[in-house]
Amino acid sequence: MAQREDHSREGGAVRRRYPRGVAVLALLGLLAAACSPGGSPAQADVEVADWEAVTAAAEGQTVRWWMFGGDDRVNTYVDEHVSAAAAARGVTIERVPISDTVDAVRRVTAERQAGRNPGSVDLIWINGHNFAAGKEAGLWLEAWARRLPNTALVDWDDETIALDFGVPVDGQESPWTRGAFVFAHDPQRLPDPPATFGELLAWARDNPGRFTYPAPPDFTGSAFVRQVVQALGEDEAFALLAELRAHQWRAGAAFPGSEAELSQLFGDGQVDLAMSYDPTFVETGVLQGTFAPEVRPFVLDHGTLQNTSYVTIPANAANVEGALVVADLLLDPSLQALLEDPEIWGMPTVLDVERLAPDEQALFDQRRGGDHVLDDLGELVPELSAERVEELDRRWRDEVLR
Repeated sequence: MAQREDHSREGGAVRRRYPRGVAVLALLGLLAAACSPGGSPAQADVEVADWEAVTAAAEGQTVRWWMFGGDDRVNTYVDEHVSAAAAARGVTIERVPISDTVDAVRRVTAERQAGRNPGSVDLIWINGHNFAAGKEAGLWLEAWARRLPNTALVDWDDETIALDFGVPVDGQESPWTRGAFVFAHDPQRLPDPPATFGELLAWARDNPGRFTYPAPPDFTGSAFVRQVVQALGEDEAFALLAELRAHQWRAGAAFPGSEAELSQLFGDGQVDLAMSYDPTFVETGVLQGTFAPEVRPFVLDHGTLQNTSYVTIPANAANVEGALVVADLLLDPSLQALLEDPEIWGMPTVLDVERLAPDEQALFDQRRGGDHVLDDLGELVPELSAERVEELDRRWRDEVLR
């Protein structure tokens, strides 16, 4: 997914909701106030390179991890697997469920304005707009992510990790999960799905009413638009989307409101393609009975839109050492292998598997394969900047929805 920014089992299955419109302006106003003279929180005095000292100080700490709470798979993974691993190191995780990542950013901002140091937020699941806004305001702990022991297993030369929706990470957040934009078809209804957007348009002309996508700013619909833009260039993409509308479900007079609605239309046989930023959504759909067992995932020849979600630590966190231990654990090969298991969560690992020991690589080999999860996601295409996401959503509204 995703945070499948914004994650609101927005993700495919994990998705986050970008703060938009008035909400964005309000948040930026708070951040500007937080940056006023005298408002800067002290950076926690922690030497990450002295990992033995970090782990010793972390023992007995309770890490308050603010994260999207609407995905049962994520909650179970954290509660049953990550929390157990943290407890073995003397750290307790207190998961603070939120409906939107911006709520955590607002809390950090408000506490910073009030001079509350330490604050009540130790760790945040984050990416995109929310990270960028906090980074600009200096809300995050600096220069820690690339000093974690397990960061050696991450390829920081990979721009899909080093850049978060176009914003340099700069050591202020550590990767946790990947999302990849994947499509689905039922071979009994559509044996040979379109391989390009040009083929998609031609197929839609010949099969009116059999295709649709959620209306932006829904996370999945917005990602679909960005996938077209990345493949064709902006002007050509919007020309295609405008022409495509007349051939869509209900002749383009209505759009699904969410990925879940689109999946239900697909599962009911009303449309022939589904899509998600969760690369294991077909597996999930089959397990839940929404999709028939025959349904298969696929990606387009243009490349596969991908993003990474991260964890960050506020500069005024009360339990920095514990948060560092949890962030490092999230990169542990055994936990990343469980994360990749479709029956547990099913998100692609952020680790460079080639850097792992042979026995650790075997953990990932066991998770791959099957008819409902792609072994090869094709060429990964990095996300556009958070600002571009907003711009494209507005252009879609003005030129396609009008």
